[in-house]
Amino acid sequence: MDCVGASLADRKGGRQPEKRGFRVVAEPGSKNVPSAVARFGGAQGALTPAGRIAEAFAAVRLTGLPVSPSSAPAKGAAAQARAAQQHAVRGSHYARDGRYEQAITHLRKAIELDSSVAAIHHDLGVVYLTLERFEDALAAFRRATERAPDLISAHRHLAYVSEVLERDEEACFALAAVVRLEPSDHLSCARLAQIWLRRSHTEEAVAWFRKAAATAGPPRAAILLAHADMASGLMHAAEARLRDLIAAEPLLGEAFVALGQVLSETGRAEEAVTTLERGITLDPDMAAAWQTLATNKKFTKDDLELIGRMLDAVARPGVAPGQRQAVHFALGKAYDDIGDYTAATRHFDAGNALSGTHRRLDRTRLAKQTDLMIRSSPPGFLARRSDLGVADETPILIVGMPRSGTTLVEQILSSHPDVAPGGELGFWRQRANGGIGILGVDTKPEVAGRLAQDYLAVLRTIAPDAPRVTDKMPFNFAHLGLIRQVFPQAMIVHCRRHPIDTCLSNYNTNFTAGFDFAADRDSLVFFYREYLRLMAHWRAVLPAERFYEVDYEALVADPEPGTRALVAACGLAWDDACLAPHLNQRQIKTASVWQARQPIYRSSVERWRRYEPWLGPLRALLDDVSVPGSGAV
Repeated sequence: MDCVGASLADRKGGRQPEKRGFRVVAEPGSKNVPSAVARFGGAQGALTPAGRIAEAFAAVRLTGLPVSPSSAPAKGAAAQARAAQQHAVRGSHYARDGRYEQAITHLRKAIELDSSVAAIHHDLGVVYLTLERFEDALAAFRRATERAPDLISAHRHLAYVSEVLERDEEACFALAAVVRLEPSDHLSCARLAQIWLRRSHTEEAVAWFRKAAATAGPPRAAILLAHADMASGLMHAAEARLRDLIAAEPLLGEAFVALGQVLSETGRAEEAVTTLERGITLDPDMAAAWQTLATNKKFTKDDLELIGRMLDAVARPGVAPGQRQAVHFALGKAYDDIGDYTAATRHFDAGNALSGTHRRLDRTRLAKQTDLMIRSSPPGFLARRSDLGVADETPILIVGMPRSGTTLVEQILSSHPDVAPGGELGFWRQRANGGIGILGVDTKPEVAGRLAQDYLAVLRTIAPDAPRVTDKMPFNFAHLGLIRQVFPQAMIVHCRRHPIDTCLSNYNTNFTAGFDFAADRDSLVFFYREYLRLMAHWRAVLPAERFYEVDYEALVADPEPGTRALVAACGLAWDDACLAPHLNQRQIKTASVWQARQPIYRSSVERWRRYEPWLGPLRALLDDVSVPGSGAV
């Protein structure tokens, strides 16, 4: 299962803690508990508040101990069991009073004496969660669910902590357990919807949104259905639904923030900013919406009051890590806009520190994968199985590092009347089995044919009648051997940009997909060099007539010749609309949403020089400037 966590909060739908003989000693929302994470929305950040997810899930609380044990202790162990219970009770009392270290001491002693009681593991997990000791909390909630598979609160906590730690698969399993135990839990259904959506499983996401809406009741159902519309690309329907809701519920901040997301993705940046600001004003708990606002606005020194509000938001007690992270990146963007690069770096570092503690690039695994992909596609490998390909030139694959100009290239090409934008499709990543080609010497043509038809079905769902459809998933660069085997007529466009500009832009972007290389400068350097190594291989083994490379710096320096060459390389007749990509009003979900609506500009060229004092390990990439294909000019 391929999942990324997200969450949805419910102000009025919060359920009361289960009684079941357990005594609640810390209610959600108290000063002694953290707000749970909420990362609801598209690529730009959260749409829903952090503070109320705890309330809605009856999260972050202690169970206390069962009033009476569910089974009698084994003979000779009664005294030990009683001692365990006494330590557990003391631990819960200490936790209630905010004396967390003493609570941990007693709860761990209780577990040493009797490790069979799920409630004690649960309560220890809650204390760890309160202290933001997430790895310890994860282990405790795992043990609680193992001992009591029907303890729904433990599954909810496990899902939340797994999302914070970006343990995607475990978050999915925990949410599935919650839905199994309580099918009407629309919040967990909505979180699963976001997981699937962010992994490009649109149909599954829409189904989960609709399942959530079916049990949510108004006004939440309307917001969930609007997100289903957005996931399906039905932006007009989503907007109409949200405007109707706001007319009926003019003080519902969440509806304004959801509408702001629609306006953002459809290119109405100024209206998006106004709408998002209104939503945040009505509901300050929706802190992560600041990031969506920041991506739609060019800050000036006249916006210091707005920046001050963001500083207040990131400093609020109880703000969850994911929310703080989003606001830090918003502040980094704001300070970058006004030219305060010292402050910008401070906030980018803080945002990455919150994610970097949970994401670690496995360098050995990445290097082995790159080696294997290169070995499995030696020169001439396409000719050995020429029977596998299908004669269809519909796909245009736009690949490269994230933040290398892929959105601009798709914006240019999809301005052409014969080209429809597909956005970032997860198809090849899902099918390629860990980044390694799935077609071998014993593969039958009908197997490759089914793979081709599945992909074409995805493209036809997006644009039934378009002669060409783009797929700008940057990481398809890892699967070009497989893609060319199946689609020998497909066009591959590789976007290149200066190494440090590329990596710095990655570092300064809060990727909701949770890339394991972007939050750490050393990891960025390693990942970038592995990417260069693989692209050098593809450049050597793939047919040049179907492999075209675009240098970002050259394209923005003189757009017309670069645009004409790109259009011609894709086999398209010239159309003047390609020279005005900023007028293309397609839906955009990536972090480039604001930039894509502007006329082509050069201000991002050599942007890295503004951050030269803080480059650290990125400085090593200056050695790669002269490497062919590095994107440097």
